Amino acid sequence: MLKKILKYIGSLVLVYVLLCLATPFNKTLRNRSVKNQINYLSQILDNAYDDKLQNQFPEGKIFSNALLALSIIDYCEKNDNADQNYSRIVDNCIKRIQSESALEIFNPNIKPKYGMFYNGWSNYVFTSYMQSELFQLSQIPKMVIEESKIIEDRLIATLNDSLRILDSYVDASWPADNLIGTSSFSDKDLQQKWIKTILEASTHPSGLIHHSSSKKSKIRGSSSAMIIFSLNACGFKDINAYNDKFKNIFIDEYLGVQLVQENENGSNDMDVDSGPVVFGYGASATIMNIKTQGSLGNPKSKFTWAAMNLIALPINIFKKKYYLMKKEPMLDLFMLWGSTEL
Repeated sequence: MLKKILKYIGSLVLVYVLLCLATPFNKTLRNRSVKNQINYLSQILDNAYDDKLQNQFPEGKIFSNALLALSIIDYCEKNDNADQNYSRIVDNCIKRIQSESALEIFNPNIKPKYGMFYNGWSNYVFTSYMQSELFQLSQIPKMVIEESKIIEDRLIATLNDSLRILDSYVDASWPADNLIGTSSFSDKDLQQKWIKTILEASTHPSGLIHHSSSKKSKIRGSSSAMIIFSLNACGFKDINAYNDKFKNIFIDEYLGVQLVQENENGSNDMDVDSGPVVFGYGASATIMNIKTQGSLGNPKSKFTWAAMNLIALPINIFKKKYYLMKKEPMLDLFMLWGSTEL
């Protein structure tokens, strides 16, 4: 009897593992994964879980709503399946991004007003939405268009005053925040000048863009993966050569799975941006790199997503999917955003 029970349990575990690993390679499984993640994440954000994330991360409210909105926009565009329900979720995310509670942590007295994290991510959501078919179903199109124009005018005025890496907070700037902003820019001439300014500010010998302007010679895996994604979104002409430098410094590959070091020296140093770092490999860096390499057409992103999908112990039942027993929704959001690129 015990042998039969153990055999049954073993069979269930094997099926679970195979389904986790097969998900990115099978369209039906992948769509089920994306839809059920959207259902779960939209529900918890509608129930104010983004306020809890704000207490856990410096920009948790903005970031969580931006990632969910961008994931839905990407998914609908790639699968030609825009519908009113998805548009409603994106509208709700944008309303929360524009809320007073989201804005209160950002300084209205710096230039640009509220800083580059807010302006960059907000406008990237707005412009992505406006360029999608899903936007035709929006109930708040006027607000989105107006807010996007306000941000772009604000950024142009600030950059015309002084072309530089703009602050996210008082006397604190991160190039990745700036590059997310550039990817939503309609003024392509100014966009390319801004990118050139950011590239030239780094003093790292590889030519990769630094993590923070407080240390212009220090590069990190998580921000570098985000920077490459943003440069690619801007149509950066040397993106493949830049990506090769990044891979040579940060990526180790095992059976097709690309693990990304957070620190150039391979240390386990970590902070809120890096997430957990184990044996030198950063959770944020590795998962963000799925989105980045997927956007560059790298098939290895599927293998990496499959491995992370298994490690994160997904539960996918009753039209909801979540990871790690609902303990880390920011992981869920990045995994969802990455899955739309597979």
